Amino acid sequence: MIYFAAMNRSAMVSLFVVGALGAISPAVAQTPPPATPVAFTALRVVPSPAAHIVHGVFEGHRARFAACAPAGTVGTVGLRMATDANGQVATSSERSTSFAAPQHAIVACVVEASRSLRFPGSVQGTLDIEVVVQFGAPPAAAHGH
Repeated sequence: MIYFAAMNRSAMVSLFVVGALGAISPAVAQTPPPATPVAFTALRVVPSPAAHIVHGVFEGHRARFAACAPAGTVGTVGLRMATDANGQVATSSERSTSFAAPQHAIVACVVEASRSLRFPGSVQGTLDIEVVVQFGAPPAAAHGH
């Protein structure tokens, strides 16, 4: 009889745990907020034949840059970067931004994300790179009538 009571108590605990997890799961399994769209524009690379490789590296790290800004963010951060001979970013700094001072964390995050990039061995020598990281929808083109 004691054995049965222990098994019964164990089953009740198991049902409680399963029930509790079931109650928690929907909250934990919420869909993540939509990512902020990111585009890389005004790319300038010296030497210029490496531009397609540099663009590909930025595209491959789009999520890293998108993580810098909450969904719905609209703005730009212009970067100036230089690589060493191994393709590692040696320097990266803000060249321009449309973000106000309270949003400086976004700018700092973009600069830090750019410093972690590495360009493949097919790029020989050092590179000078300028790029604008654009968050959100690009501004509507002006229509001349």
